Amino acid sequence: MPLIYDIPMFSILLVLMSAMVIPFFSKKSWGLNLVRGVEVVVAALSAVLLVQLSESGESFTYQMGHFPAPWGNLLRCGPLEALLALVFSVVMILSLCAGAEDIRRDVRADRQGSYCVLMQLLFGALLAMIYTDDLFTAYVFIEIAAVTACMAVVAKESGRSVVSAIRYLIFSCLGSGLVLLGIALLYCITGQLLFSSLEQAVLELVASRTYTLPLVVSALLMTLGLSIKSAQFPFHAWLPDAHASATTASSAVLSGLVLKGYLIILLKLILRVYGPSLLATTYMDDLLFLLGLTGMLFASVAALRQEEVKSMIAYSSSAQISYIFLGLGLGTDAGLIAACYQILAHAMTKSMIFSGAGAMIRASNRGHYWSQLRGAARRAPLGGLAFTVGGLSLCGLPLLAGFSAKYCLAIAALDAQWQTAPALFGLAASSVLNAMYYIPAILAIWGRGGEGEKLPWKWEREGALVLFLLCNVVLGTVFGPIRDLIEQGLNLF
Repeated sequence: MPLIYDIPMFSILLVLMSAMVIPFFSKKSWGLNLVRGVEVVVAALSAVLLVQLSESGESFTYQMGHFPAPWGNLLRCGPLEALLALVFSVVMILSLCAGAEDIRRDVRADRQGSYCVLMQLLFGALLAMIYTDDLFTAYVFIEIAAVTACMAVVAKESGRSVVSAIRYLIFSCLGSGLVLLGIALLYCITGQLLFSSLEQAVLELVASRTYTLPLVVSALLMTLGLSIKSAQFPFHAWLPDAHASATTASSAVLSGLVLKGYLIILLKLILRVYGPSLLATTYMDDLLFLLGLTGMLFASVAALRQEEVKSMIAYSSSAQISYIFLGLGLGTDAGLIAACYQILAHAMTKSMIFSGAGAMIRASNRGHYWSQLRGAARRAPLGGLAFTVGGLSLCGLPLLAGFSAKYCLAIAALDAQWQTAPALFGLAASSVLNAMYYIPAILAIWGRGGEGEKLPWKWEREGALVLFLLCNVVLGTVFGPIRDLIEQGLNLF
């Protein structure tokens, strides 16, 4: 076996082992440095893996231990998984660098080491969700991600963050219960947990027309559970307060990465378990499409009414998540490619927006409302630039990541059936709504007035914001190669 095949397992193991080491550090600042160092290593390994697999055009499975299924476990990796791991690693590094100052301020000194442990466990869970080839293992790491995300919200230890974390936990438990019921039902009728084995078993059941109703119910349960956990409309009520009350790094990671982890599992279920044909015959793809279409409009309207900065950005996240559901619901290969592109674009863009907003909030004496952030971009120029570029990206400005994702969705919609007109209308209306709340916000932060003082230069924050900007432009301009990588990865999925 080539040594490069060890990278997925080594990446997950390295992240989890580093989390176990952090509590033994005498200086708590070392924990954050270790976390970011490990993530740089994982990003480098993921880049090497991506280059190798894209050039060879192959994917592989990696058996954990020496035991085959059902006792053993499998990891699977192709170009798409390597690309997701690379982008997730980069976003994690930049979010923790841009939000480092707020971590030191918002999290008690004696608990900053524990916060770093949480971030590593969360990152390890996301990597495991990307690479796992086992449905129950995916569920285990879904739970790890949910628990650590809730604790990341409450790490700020304000009254609002505690209430928000409890609400988050209630919704998360509801979603997890539905996912577990779906897994249990699917296991009862197939006796399999590995994705490859499940795919074969489901195909045989569909061909023999047996257990059709349990199959559909299991798909509905898991889709509903993952929709709740990913804050898809109308199950997004927990999201705004959870993101608004957390420290900057937590908000960036929760919105940019954690929500996408659940959608990666949903993508695996669609492609590698139930199959597009079964979803089409049971109208599951229509359900995903309608959830996406309504979510991208109603969540945008809700964002228009927000006076608090992070709440507006959080509602915007729910609207952007709906774009992914819209792509999945088109039921075509182009729709799946567009959904994956939106995962990458939103992960980078929304984390950048939260990081920029965090810098402006610090420069405005911790003001969290738009009336308090007037002129904030003048006091924190790179933070204002990150927010501006991110907002324009989500509005669909050409050469930015958000435009490329929307263009990909529009092209996919043209090849759909009855969904073409509603999808194009939804994209246009959502873009207009995005502009209606982002452009006034951008004009306000670059205007004159407001309280606060110029934010002192910090290399980790300013450097992270510059890299965020560069990555967003790369995702927007290198459209063809990235789309080809996604297509190649989906073909090998």
